[in-house]
Amino acid sequence: MARIILIEDNPADVLLVRLALNENHIEHSLIEFESGADAVEALCGLREGLENAEPPDAILMDLNTPRTNAVDVLRRLRERFAYIPITIVTSSRARADRLMASRHGARYLEKPSDLQSFLDSVAGAVKQMLEPPRPVSL
Repeated sequence: MARIILIEDNPADVLLVRLALNENHIEHSLIEFESGADAVEALCGLREGLENAEPPDAILMDLNTPRTNAVDVLRRLRERFAYIPITIVTSSRARADRLMASRHGARYLEKPSDLQSFLDSVAGAVKQMLEPPRPVSL
């Protein structure tokens, strides 16, 4: 069962991510955080008793959450989880945001405007993140 972290402060988007995972039969445990700061505190062992928590298999995050910015969240998560796939799911179409995500090793997914496309896109991104790495042939 995949351990997926979701950093999202919009309850409607949380519901849609859950729906995308369930409708696409992705076996998962979804751990939700309303802010990047909360996620960093929990995942990076800054909260008492969480130092040895099992690392996630994938992280989905909104670009804009309360209490911190995406750059800080990505930087901190990358310090602790260099190889965990991260996808930013956002309505931003700004080139600067896309470049920032790429510089921090995160994929970038623009939220489609219609429901089915959103569900398909999120499910596709999660399936891709959960695929085992392919061996490099020389």
